[in-house]
Amino acid sequence: MKLVVLGRTGQLGAELLTQASQNGFEAVGLGSDVDVTDRTGLESALDAAKPQIVVNATAYHVVPECEQHPDRAFAVNAVAVKSMAEACAARGIRFATYSTDYVFDGRKGETYLEDDRPNPLQTYGVSKLAGEQLCALFHPGALIIRTCGVYGGRTGSRAKKGNFVLNILRETEGKRELEVSSEQIVNPTPAVDLAGASLELLRVPSEGGVFHLASDGCCSWAEFAAAIVELAGRPMAIIPVDRGGHSGAARRPRFSALANARARALGIVLPHWRKGLERYLAQISAPSVT
Repeated sequence: MKLVVLGRTGQLGAELLTQASQNGFEAVGLGSDVDVTDRTGLESALDAAKPQIVVNATAYHVVPECEQHPDRAFAVNAVAVKSMAEACAARGIRFATYSTDYVFDGRKGETYLEDDRPNPLQTYGVSKLAGEQLCALFHPGALIIRTCGVYGGRTGSRAKKGNFVLNILRETEGKRELEVSSEQIVNPTPAVDLAGASLELLRVPSEGGVFHLASDGCCSWAEFAAAIVELAGRPMAIIPVDRGGHSGAARRPRFSALANARARALGIVLPHWRKGLERYLAQISAPSVT
């Protein structure tokens, strides 16, 4: 079965391609050679590839930048997703796209289920929710996968200049303590686990709609940072700081951890966030294979 991944060079896209190729898919990645906001170019790429499945791993996801450039956020996170969904539906192609815990406001005080009512607090979350709604409208059988706190790869996200884990490790150099937000409760999710669970879900041909796929368990970013420095053997004190859910102009949900209820009912279970972190630290510390 031929699977096309849009966003092949990202943390998630690269992992999807690797695991798909290892698990019997004919996997093709499209990156900067295809502008997802150019519908004509997108459709031409799909017609040339002739896939059975398309997975959209692209996003405009730097939260403060979305506040500064809402037009770009909606172009990539909503309008482009509509174009993908509509093009795939017209060609009989199965379609999956990713969304975010930021569609929620964090006021529930416990993990969010798939049918909980979204209420995003910032442009990024609003644009991703719009993408969800457009996807469901124009491709009713599509998979909409919400996730949380994704990190992966040896260099992380190019747009974010790394990822949370790599940035914390970088901060340990020459410092004895670091302040990290304590009020945001999340499920930090390794791209390797998210990709694996996504491919498991795609093997269930009848499933569509919204699914949550995030690491088991939840923690604050400060607790996650403390685990990073502990497991990496770095002598740094993590100082928890309540920033009130604010980061520059953007408001962030205080408790946006996700419960994977629908996936678990299908037997798809992601490892605990700490186990995922242990494996990721081992991965990035191992010599690279060329």
